[in-house]
Amino acid sequence: MLRPLPLGVACFLTVVSAMTFALAFPPWSIRPLAFVALVPLFLALRSGGSGRAIALAWLWGIAMAWLNASVVPSSIARYYDRSPWFGFAIGNLVFTVMSVVYYMAFALIDRALIRRPRAWTPLLVAAAWVLVELARARLFTGTTFFIGNPWALLGYTHASGPLAQTASWAGVYGISFVLAATNSGLAGWMGAWGRPSERSAAQRGLALAVLPAIAATLHGQAMLRAAPTPGTGDDPVKVAIVQGNIAVGRHWRSDYYGKNLDVYLALTHRALREASPAVIVWPESAMNFFVEAEPRYQRAITDLLGDADAQLLAGGPSGSGDKLPPYFNSVFVIDSEGIRSQRYDKQYLIPFTEYYPFRRLDLMQRTIEGARTFERGRPDPPPLETRLGRAGILVCNEAMLPEVARARVRAGAEVLVSPSNDSWITGRAFSEHMLAVVGLRAIEQRRYLIRASTSGPSAIVDPWGRVIARAPSSTRDLIHGRVRPERTLTAYARLGDSFAALCSLAVAVALVRDWLRRRKARRSPGKAG
Repeated sequence: MLRPLPLGVACFLTVVSAMTFALAFPPWSIRPLAFVALVPLFLALRSGGSGRAIALAWLWGIAMAWLNASVVPSSIARYYDRSPWFGFAIGNLVFTVMSVVYYMAFALIDRALIRRPRAWTPLLVAAAWVLVELARARLFTGTTFFIGNPWALLGYTHASGPLAQTASWAGVYGISFVLAATNSGLAGWMGAWGRPSERSAAQRGLALAVLPAIAATLHGQAMLRAAPTPGTGDDPVKVAIVQGNIAVGRHWRSDYYGKNLDVYLALTHRALREASPAVIVWPESAMNFFVEAEPRYQRAITDLLGDADAQLLAGGPSGSGDKLPPYFNSVFVIDSEGIRSQRYDKQYLIPFTEYYPFRRLDLMQRTIEGARTFERGRPDPPPLETRLGRAGILVCNEAMLPEVARARVRAGAEVLVSPSNDSWITGRAFSEHMLAVVGLRAIEQRRYLIRASTSGPSAIVDPWGRVIARAPSSTRDLIHGRVRPERTLTAYARLGDSFAALCSLAVAVALVRDWLRRRKARRSPGKAG
């Protein structure tokens, strides 16, 4: 442990760490900061008692959340049509429950791991960081009242470029490990200043801690040099993405029922005229009507597609019979002959927005018309058969969950398509961060990823994480590009989060050994030391 620092200094270091951490993410994207952003936090956590470490971890988590997701509280208020104070309160609750508590747990784990520092201690601390990120992202995903929160994981600071190629075998957690190891090695080395007995181990620890970063960077550079030119290869398919940028308030109001269609039809007509794409992709909720029950709207779409012999993937609600529940948040395949029998119904719904775990809690329900709640789609859905190839659909937040993208590819997806409704959250920082998170799925699976967002940035990302086309945020626009179906499976597609699981196992073994050692010392005080 370090010598105790004044509380004010420890708090200052904690806030500096949170600020530096945020600057490594989009839209600032000062990526080298990710190698040092956690150093002040580690020094602060190790400079006092356990209680203070937990409090500092809470401070870091709250500051980090506000700096990386400051639009969330105001967007919550806007989404539910409530006061700013409502958004502030619910936003802080979300930050605490879905993020901060995990970093408080990390503070305790870190203190246990550094009690007797060794050369490999920085790697164990990095493994502990991976453990808490894995818990944040996976622990409650798929339950009826919660969903994982993979927002602002350390690895997303490097969602493209050489280091990002690590994701093809270890996912985002592999990138996080590389960065956290360097941070931990630096913190251990700095903490050993003035402590000759620990200096040698700290120097060896720093040398060992930077090796993963060097190896991952060299590996990534080699992968990118060998990567083909984007959009080339055998039979690339022309695709267009329509970004309508329609205000969230229009999606379900009865007086706007169907009126979104005019915007999307006009942009689609322009796309067909300019580039003759084989496939057009509309975002989630682009159709704010039950297309299966509206022959007139269907005909307007099919007539436009028939003139160009094109196919459409479009998001909209579906129901049973004549607009009756249960309702699903769906993606349809439409061509000149109409709606194909296949469709995708979203599996991983967001509680309190797409469904309500506590139906009587009216405070957390939107005042909207139409489909108020959705039901989950069937598990293990097959890919949609499209002219792009077999398309694995990831609706909105599903694209933030790497295990869902992996399941789509394991089921046979040759391209990933992510329709998203982002119009309820404002701010360039959120949208750029979201693109970084979603774009890493392309590298993990070595698949082209098509992101169609209501408000942007819509984009096409190639299997090496290179954005080959994108639209600006908060604009009405369309983009074109070429994609190619891919069939090979990456190590990550085959093994999933095995690397993160091994990190968790290593931490568990280290903690058990520390507990046994301390227990033995308490029983034999004369032999302690």
